Order: sequence, then structure tokens, then C-alpha cells
Amino acid sequence: MRKFVLKAALVPVIVLLAACGNNSQRYLLPEISVEQRLGTAARAVEVGKLDLPTYAQDSEINLQDADGVLRPARNGFWADDPDRAMTELLAVGLDQALSADVAAEPLPFSGLADVRVDVKVRRFVGVPGQTMQLTGQYFLTSPNGGSLQTIKRFNFSVPIASDSINDYALAQSQAIKLLVGDIASSISRVSRSQI
Repeated sequence: MRKFVLKAALVPVIVLLAACGNNSQRYLLPEISVEQRLGTAARAVEVGKLDLPTYAQDSEINLQDADGVLRPARNGFWADDPDRAMTELLAVGLDQALSADVAAEPLPFSGLADVRVDVKVRRFVGVPGQTMQLTGQYFLTSPNGGSLQTIKRFNFSVPIASDSINDYALAQSQAIKLLVGDIASSISRVSRSQI
């Protein structure tokens, strides 16, 4: 009897969980492609995990309305942890944009990178059908003890083509692509004596 009661009690919970899981849609950040490749004195670059605002770390996609209020997208979730996905997207973009080998931390080989990139995002949000805003600052340092210490602020706006989550995700990727270009340009100016 006890087993029957336990099973009967679990059925509604399982059905409820299944119903919740079926309604959610998971979105990937679209890949980016960087056409211009810049030379650099650095041989290896390590990208630290992006420091995102709390709302941007959430697996539930948060959209800003015209009044500036952030609201969760209806049944819209990121397919990966946003900080991991954005860090990987940034690292892949920098790997395409630079002559150096680039990877997200930790580097998969022994030794230290010549340059480390850390990004602190202050704002990464958009109004669907309007614009995506990405602001913050990034830091370039030399893990090998060189003199490299660069701090630069960034502020990018990207149009969001429509109210769809797909276009929202595409705008986020395009904003990261702009950040890739800015960081790659800074790393290309780093001299061998700084690292």
C-alpha cells in the first residue's frame, strides 16, 4: 500500500516536470566569423571567464522593454551557461582575428600565456526590435611578469532586427564580434618587450 501511495504521489510531479520541460526553448549564441587577421608579438593569449552582470548570467533570457524593465522571455532559455558561452565565443573570435594561439582559461598546455584578456561587462542588454548594448572594460596583462597593463573601456550598440529571440541572440553575437575587433586591435599593438 505504501508503495502505491508513493507512486501515486510522484505521478503528478513527474507530469508537471515533463510539461515544464516541453514548453521551454533553448537558444545557442550564433557563431561569429572574423575576416581580418592581425599579427601580434604574442604567441599565446588566454581569455579569462567573462565577468557578466547577474541578469546576463541567468540561463533564462531576460529582455528589456521600452520602459527599461528587464523581463524573462516567455519559455526562452540559453542552451549553455551564458558566461561560458560568451567567453568561448570571444576566445574563438580572437583566435580567428590574431596570429597568436588563443584559448579560454585554463590554457590546455604547460607554461603561461604571453597575454591575458579579462573582460568586465557593465551592461549587456537590448530591447527587442531596437538595439543591443554592450558596455564595460577589458584588461590586458602579461602573466609572464612583463610590463603590459592595458585598461580600455568599450561601448557598442548593435541593431536587433526583430522581436524574435533568434535576432536577439544574433545581436549579442554581433556585439561580441565588435569587442573581438577592439581587443584584437589592442593586442596587435603589444610589443615583445611588454610580454
